[in-house]
Amino acid sequence: MDIHAPHEPVHSWRDFFSHLTIVTIGLFIALMLEAGVEAVHHRHLVREARANIRTELQSNHGSAQHDLQLLQKAIDLQKTNMANIRSMSKDANFHGVVSNTLSFDSLDDAAWRTARDTGALGYMPYQEIQSYSDVYMLADIVNQHAITTGEHDYAAAAPFMMGISPDKLDADDYKKMLHDNAAVEIELIALQQFVQQYDDLCVAQLKK
Repeated sequence: MDIHAPHEPVHSWRDFFSHLTIVTIGLFIALMLEAGVEAVHHRHLVREARANIRTELQSNHGSAQHDLQLLQKAIDLQKTNMANIRSMSKDANFHGVVSNTLSFDSLDDAAWRTARDTGALGYMPYQEIQSYSDVYMLADIVNQHAITTGEHDYAAAAPFMMGISPDKLDADDYKKMLHDNAAVEIELIALQQFVQQYDDLCVAQLKK
């Protein structure tokens, strides 16, 4: 914003106040125009952030629905694992499969982080920000829990990774595998509940 001194000399108080009025009006108009441009920019920022977040939540809802199916399969697999481990511990000739693997679609938060980093959240109503925050906070918990559970699931197969034939494992090894796979099943059930809670929040948000 540039402010220029009057081009003609001021000869009286009337000239002074006349120039002062002109400058004041000019400043007021300039400030109002600037504020208008900023307001339009902020509205555009908020509108774009809302659209991106909604698209992301719709995608995450689909991922959560898929995850619930994947987690149920993983829970069933753990039950099969423990049944086979019990059979192996009792019968050296039993041929069963113990599979420790977890598939999971992580929940995205790029739109939320972008809205935060661009300052769009600062122009949204507090209640709206809080509702988004609750959804994304739970998404972060779900993602972190999924990583931890996956690590524990893989670790539960450690005795089979030592290069020892299953029929050579002792009772303590089988007991540890039973314990570790049971612990993973508990973690999977907890993760399943977290995902369901997230999906319920996500659906409620999308209905607004």
